[in-house]
Amino acid sequence: MRKVHSVVAMSDLHLGRDISYLRSDDPRYPGNRSALLELLREIGPQDELIINGDLLELSLAGLDQAYADLRELFALLSEIPSFGRIVYVPGNHDHHLWRVLAEQACVNGRIARGLLPPPDLEYPFYFVDKSFSSRDPGPFALTRLWPDDRPAPEIVVKYPHHLIDVPEESGRSRFYLFTHGHFLEELFTPINFLIEPAHLEELEAFNNIWIEAVSYDFGRSGRLAVRLQDLFENVENGDRNARRELKQLLDRVYDGAAARLRLSWPKKLGLRLVKNKAASWVSRVLADRRSGLFRSPIDDRLKSRVDAYLRKYVIERYRKTRAAEYHFPADQDISLPFTFIFGHTHTPSAGESQAFITIDGEIYPLANTGGWLRIDGTGAADGENAGLLVIDQAGPRWKSLKGRLR
Repeated sequence: MRKVHSVVAMSDLHLGRDISYLRSDDPRYPGNRSALLELLREIGPQDELIINGDLLELSLAGLDQAYADLRELFALLSEIPSFGRIVYVPGNHDHHLWRVLAEQACVNGRIARGLLPPPDLEYPFYFVDKSFSSRDPGPFALTRLWPDDRPAPEIVVKYPHHLIDVPEESGRSRFYLFTHGHFLEELFTPINFLIEPAHLEELEAFNNIWIEAVSYDFGRSGRLAVRLQDLFENVENGDRNARRELKQLLDRVYDGAAARLRLSWPKKLGLRLVKNKAASWVSRVLADRRSGLFRSPIDDRLKSRVDAYLRKYVIERYRKTRAAEYHFPADQDISLPFTFIFGHTHTPSAGESQAFITIDGEIYPLANTGGWLRIDGTGAADGENAGLLVIDQAGPRWKSLKGRLR
């Protein structure tokens, strides 16, 4: 945990998507760039800029455009009063970047040191509670996108959490835990109904194949990627034919897999169970666009998911008595309580008065870091959900860009 005095946080920029406010080749980008630059200058220097997931769109955009937009964002950030460092917590749409960094460390890095990669049962422990810094030796490509003529700050990639201590004006410590938030919803935990994760490492390992497929591999599949992107965009826009086609797609996949694999009836039954589970998710998503928590307020349903996640995967896990079991160094328990800050839903909020949960008699305030897509909010496409969450000695407050983006 790091002690800081002021930070600014943002999330869900989805750089590369054509509907991102920060799409650099969009005619509206210069105005949006100016609005963000003006707000950052108004806020002033900060100890950290925290990017709380989905910085990059690696599933619904081309890699060339995603990283071109990131280069433009870095150019913007290089023009303002400096940050002590940039902390990047990957989300589901840029999860693949984390996997690449982690594999470089625990597979290629170990081989380079004359060691073998970890065995299968230990392998999942290498994919949480790590951090990668641009100042560490070894490949770290992101800094290559920073302007050559301006000094780059330290860039740290962490997953899945970032915990900070921001002292209040009274001097008392106030803790803030950041995570992207995709594991708060069933849509990104499809394997949990087959075998329930016992701890955070298993939650990540069990569901990684789904996250990688949906949030990366489908987007890198050539003409199929273009077709799927068109299909999901039409579904998102309310096209009934597209919704019908998406429902039929699951049946086609099931029938094709069963025929090609020549499955026995027990395996065919298992495949049908998986298909039925997937079909129920699609039906819920199509019937209720809030069912996936996308653009959801912090209501009782979301509070319940946050409560379950924090109890099992954070509060129970980060204890010194369990450090050896979970393969992470800890000489003390996690500092409690904390303000829990997540992205993913694209619905910004800040402050205890808006939302909180109570665990073991302690109050945990909740806040969301918003989103930067034109489909967020009520459809005004004016930056309604875009902005910056500022945290300092006075606590958290939301700086909105509503009415300033196009």
